Amino acid sequence: MSRPYYQQTDDLFLAALASVQGLGPKRLSKLLHAFGSWQASFEASAAEWERVKMPAASLKAWQKLCPLFNPEIFSKYLEHSHTYLITPECPQYLSGFNDLEDPPLLLYARGLWPINQIIITIVGSRRPSPYGEMAARRFVPELTRQSACIASGLAIGLDSMAHQLCLEAGGQTIAILGSGLDCIYPRTNTKLAKDIVNNQGLLLSEYPPSAPPLKANFIRRNRLLAAIADKVLVLEAGTGSGSMQTAKIARKLNRPLFAVPGNIFNDQAAGWHQLINEGAKLASEPSHLTGLSPIAELTDEYANNGNNINRNSTEGRMIQYLKSSFKIFKGARADEISAALKLDSASVNSTLSILEIRKLVRQVQGTYYLFKESTEN
Repeated sequence: MSRPYYQQTDDLFLAALASVQGLGPKRLSKLLHAFGSWQASFEASAAEWERVKMPAASLKAWQKLCPLFNPEIFSKYLEHSHTYLITPECPQYLSGFNDLEDPPLLLYARGLWPINQIIITIVGSRRPSPYGEMAARRFVPELTRQSACIASGLAIGLDSMAHQLCLEAGGQTIAILGSGLDCIYPRTNTKLAKDIVNNQGLLLSEYPPSAPPLKANFIRRNRLLAAIADKVLVLEAGTGSGSMQTAKIARKLNRPLFAVPGNIFNDQAAGWHQLINEGAKLASEPSHLTGLSPIAELTDEYANNGNNINRNSTEGRMIQYLKSSFKIFKGARADEISAALKLDSASVNSTLSILEIRKLVRQVQGTYYLFKESTEN
């Protein structure tokens, strides 16, 4: 569908003002109330800005910007980069943002907005455990097949995995950034960001296109992840993590909050359990979010690993050992496997290498886990 890259010329001046240091939604609203339009606010005198008590640092930054800003050039940039300006007056502006104390007055967007889809925000650890990764594989494809739009923060770890799994399942995903749209962070996710746009997904940011990935930006970004959601699912979270912050905001906004039950032996599960203790709904299968019939148990995805391997062979014995270990969500080191199966270390290491190549086991920081790449469409 063809859309304008901005609704009216005044929005261009809003974008210029929103790029000024220290001007967040509340101060921008104060300027609009004082001067009646964004263009009038931008073109006001320094004395008038002082009269409405704008911070000195913002006043100085605005004075530097004034001679540099050219609305025509900026408009051409938006068109060339396929970037849209979204304001509260736009039909694409999601009503959930209005639940925030400081709803965004301007959003930069690339891609397609979800239409008549439930939006499920999925967040998790930047350094996920194998269990957290397995939980992502369990939930995201099935939720996508149930026509959910998956939103996350494009961070490394489970955020990126949620976006990727959604794309692989043929779904629509929304990435809300803590940087500008021209400054994808981490850089390793540049291709993923392009894939999201190219597959009818959406990139969304509250920050100017060239804005760097500052820590404060990510903290503020989390409120948008919570506000955009119809439901929020936490896959894995430490107690002081960004995922926990998103979950707390979701609870404050009365968004249904779900948490996957965690491994009690994993420090990263502390946040999970705190959420559940504080009232988050426990989610052990996608149907807990969709209300539809349950899919296979978590271990079912892996149940057929090694079925074509002779159970009495070295490979078969290792598969069976890791199966039993998997049931309690643990892996095993090579020396533990060697001791348990009474095999020499050389034989164990060579066999594990073969199983890794065959994608029947995976190794994370020296620990081996039963693993099978999902082949479902």
